[in-house]
Formats: sequence, structure tokens, C-alpha cells
Amino acid sequence: MIKKIGLIVAMIILITGLAYSSALAKIGIGLGAHYNVAVKDIDISSFDKSHLSHIASVRTKVAWFMLDGSLNYRPNPGDDISFTLSPRISFLVDILGSGIYGGVGVQQTYIHWTSGTPEWSNPAYILQAGWEIGLGALSLALDAQYESPVFSLDIDPGFITFGARIFFFL
Repeated sequence: MIKKIGLIVAMIILITGLAYSSALAKIGIGLGAHYNVAVKDIDISSFDKSHLSHIASVRTKVAWFMLDGSLNYRPNPGDDISFTLSPRISFLVDILGSGIYGGVGVQQTYIHWTSGTPEWSNPAYILQAGWEIGLGALSLALDAQYESPVFSLDIDPGFITFGARIFFFL
């Protein structure tokens, strides 16, 4: 576990270092939330806070390309699980500089059981699309995500989830 966390931290440091070496790069630090319910299962009449997770992110932008690293923390997602942590890295492309972006990523989830040994899940692949609305040094990123245990472009729209983050660009 410590090796995996160390690898993630090393990747974030490397990405940050590369971004600072480029005159065109911008780095943003973000906070937000993700609603872990598939579109087909969302009940508009009642909002269940237990499906919400908290996200901390670092986003590097060079021209139309973005590298997005995030850590998703979900407290008490089930009776047998006390919390989960999901580090993710995504490569995104801003379509023609419009703020609308899409790309792919990979994540792995650390599951801390209420009883028993904590464990890491198998890697999951992410297809991600969103819209980043610039507000000066701040931006609002609205994301739609599709997670799959195998990389495939065969998407079932019923399993898309949503999130939102606010970024502060340094």
C-alpha cells in the first residue's frame, strides 16, 4: 500500500515539476464532490448524502491538454466499509480551447473495511467528459464519468455519474 501511495505522490510531483518548467502551463488546485449514483438510479425526489464523496485535485493545463490527478474520499459508503480512497490520473483534451473536454483515466480504490484487512481494488478505467467554466483565477469543472473494469468505448449511459470541482489556478 505504501508503495502505491508513494508512486501516486511521485507522479503528482513529476507532473507539477513538468508543468512549472513550461511557460504555457497553468496548475490548478481543486476541491469538489462526486455523486456516486448512476444516472439510471438517481431519485430526483430525495437526495441521499451517503452517496457523496469529497475530491481533492491537481490539474495541469498546457495549451489544449490537461493532466488531472485526483483523490476521491468517500466516508462510510456501506455497512461493512468505513471509507474508501480512490486516486485517479486522467489525460484530458480541451476541445478547441472551448472549455469542453474529454479524455481517459485510470483509478484504483483503497477499501478500508470496518473489520478485516484493508485492500486495493483492481484498476478501473475512466471515460470522462466535462465543461470547465473560467471565472478568472477560479474555474468550475462539471464532470460526467463512466467507470469500467476493462477499457472499452462501449458505454452504457445508465452508469454515468457526475461531479463538480472548483479549481484555483496558481
